[in-house]
Amino acid sequence: MKHKSFTITIIILCAVTLFAGLFMVNGFAGLEPDEKKLVILFTHDMHSQFLPRLVRSKAGAGEEIGGYARMYSLIKKERAKNGGAILLVDAGDFAMSTLFQTNFMKEASEIRLMGRMGYDAITFGNHDFDFRAQGLAKMLASAKKKGKRLPPIVSSNIVFSQDQQKTSSLEKAFKEYPVKQYSIIKKNGLRIGIFGLMGKDAAEDAPFARPAVFTDYIEAGRRMADILKNREKVDMIVCLSHTGTSPVKSHSEDEILAKKVPEIDVIISGHTHTVLPKPIVSGKTIIVSSGCYSSYLGILEVSFSGQNRARVEKYEIRKITPDIPEDKKISREISRYRRLVDTNYLQKFGYRFSQSVAESGFDMESLTYAYEHPGEMGIGNLVTDAYREAVRKAEGKNYDYVHVVIHALGHIRDSFLKGKITTAEVFRVLPLYLGMDGLPGYPLASFRLTGREIKRILEIETTVAQLKDDAHLQVSGVSFTYNPNRVPFDRVMSVMMREKNGKLIPVQEGKLYRICLNFYSANMMKDLPKLSYGLIRAVPKDKNGAPIYDMKTAIIDANGSVPGTQEIKEWLALASYLKSFPSANGNGIPDIPERYSRLEGRIKAIPSWNPVSLVAGANYITYSALGIILVLFGGIGFIIVKVVRKVGD
Repeated sequence: MKHKSFTITIIILCAVTLFAGLFMVNGFAGLEPDEKKLVILFTHDMHSQFLPRLVRSKAGAGEEIGGYARMYSLIKKERAKNGGAILLVDAGDFAMSTLFQTNFMKEASEIRLMGRMGYDAITFGNHDFDFRAQGLAKMLASAKKKGKRLPPIVSSNIVFSQDQQKTSSLEKAFKEYPVKQYSIIKKNGLRIGIFGLMGKDAAEDAPFARPAVFTDYIEAGRRMADILKNREKVDMIVCLSHTGTSPVKSHSEDEILAKKVPEIDVIISGHTHTVLPKPIVSGKTIIVSSGCYSSYLGILEVSFSGQNRARVEKYEIRKITPDIPEDKKISREISRYRRLVDTNYLQKFGYRFSQSVAESGFDMESLTYAYEHPGEMGIGNLVTDAYREAVRKAEGKNYDYVHVVIHALGHIRDSFLKGKITTAEVFRVLPLYLGMDGLPGYPLASFRLTGREIKRILEIETTVAQLKDDAHLQVSGVSFTYNPNRVPFDRVMSVMMREKNGKLIPVQEGKLYRICLNFYSANMMKDLPKLSYGLIRAVPKDKNGAPIYDMKTAIIDANGSVPGTQEIKEWLALASYLKSFPSANGNGIPDIPERYSRLEGRIKAIPSWNPVSLVAGANYITYSALGIILVLFGGIGFIIVKVVRKVGD
């Protein structure tokens, strides 16, 4: 009898064990029997940041974070823990911001590494078009030729303009890769539909994408949701959205997307470099973000039961820290790409990846600080001063004095910490885009504007930048004050120009001044009326005052004795300026002067409600506004008088 009871007990235990095993495979511990789990690992805005970087922690200590090799070790750990229930995705801007991007067209190093790490789907961001359409086409072709495993790319609101006579190289590359509108992936018994979007703000930040055109992201989202839900019959819809969120709800594009397209279950939200410590839940849509520069890995665990929508079970933004071991295979691959940077790019300019260019005895402002406290910055003063010096050195005896340098905060992508500064770190400050010579890096351009036009452009800082924070200005050669309480686009009160003798004198409205800026900003001159509702206009001119229509002719030539235009790359201008400083401690390494550790009063906001301050030096915008106000008050007064008389009668 005892033997029989023992046998029955063993059978029951085996059955329980078998059931538990099946339950763990299909639903994982803690879920109901009909529930299924999915763990979404997500990144976005990694910007070619293959290696760890040093940042300053809140406690003030140096902290090394990020890097693909460590991130991949964490990804492997999550896969080992969760098996086939892992979905790995990226929401765009995988390229542009480090020297590794110089391998973009020939090596496609970004998406080849993502393929090695096993990404299930990725989408494009605006900076992935920075090498222009032809450059992106070359990258996709190189990836197809050299990559053993590549990540599927989804992009749902890109179309190609029909005003071209033949198929563009980019459209052809999209078909051959192929880039699809959506992808269906099966994970842990779930049928998942994934699509990608480029938001409105991101699309405006991709001026070199043509002939690719971005359609309305809301309409594209609705179309994809309808296809995935009704035709493909998916269990879950995931949107890889290079669109972003904002504390200002009316500008928070992904929250708007969630409201307009409620069928989306999860939005991986890129573009704004946001770290969301908790998901944003809009209706039944989950919105998540994990920061930028490979600093974090987002982990979202959701569960499904029957016909119910996804439910958040766990959410974590895991910082990539030095205690995470580096994956050796990914590390070796990154080292190979680093050698190619030296050989194929830096060698042309006489630099090396890890070369010490300069050192600093102080921390310069972080970008986080810059966006939280917009205005003049030490790093901005350093960059703009570097441009003026680069032009002076390039033109030598023929130097034509540069009065003003203007640079947008959005084009400064990093800063310097106390200690040695390498070539790679200099490049990270000014890494963007491609020159007309086909080499990475913006060239510097120059033209003339009148004093009146310069004053108008400075209104970008006072008004436009209040709505678009990457439009905040950094300047050299000019100092200006403004009253933020004045009428928009008429807030600048005084502009002082530094002349050749070093003295600051008031700007003369009719005089032509030479201005220097990067090629992108120079090209944006034609778009100023659109950005300012027609209130800011500036026509680039040559030294004789004739309009310049082709901005390529405004690119500064670094060496007039050589045929063609030898571009002054903005990062090279900064590197050269840093190398020109003396060594303060005798170690042979140039030191950044202390003056860049403090502000010089180049941009001053002076808030005031004093009536004189509100109208002093005002232009037609303020007087038009005053006229409208007087008419309104006059109308109201007229109505009041009529009402009083009627009552009196």
